[in-house]
Amino acid sequence: MDDITRLIIAALIVALVSFICKKLISKYWPKTGKLGMNFEKICCPNCAEEMPKVRKPANLRQTLWGGWTCNKCGTEMDKYGVKTTP
Repeated sequence: MDDITRLIIAALIVALVSFICKKLISKYWPKTGKLGMNFEKICCPNCAEEMPKVRKPANLRQTLWGGWTCNKCGTEMDKYGVKTTP
C-alpha cells in the first residue's frame, strides 16, 4: 500500500472512532447538572424563542457552565433550557 492509501484509511478510522465516541458520550453523560452535555435545540422557557446554536455568554456562569440569555425577553436559562436566577 502506498502512503496516500494509508493516510485515507487512518482518516476514516479516526472519523469513525470520533463518531462512536460522540454517540456514547451523548447517550451516557449526565443529562442534568453542570457537567452534562446538551446537543438538543433550546427554546426560551418564557417566550419559546429558539436559542442560537452559537451562543454569546452574558456572564461568568454562562461562560463556565453553558446557558443563554434570551434576546427577546431577557430570561436567563441553563444549557438545558431551564430558567435560572441571576
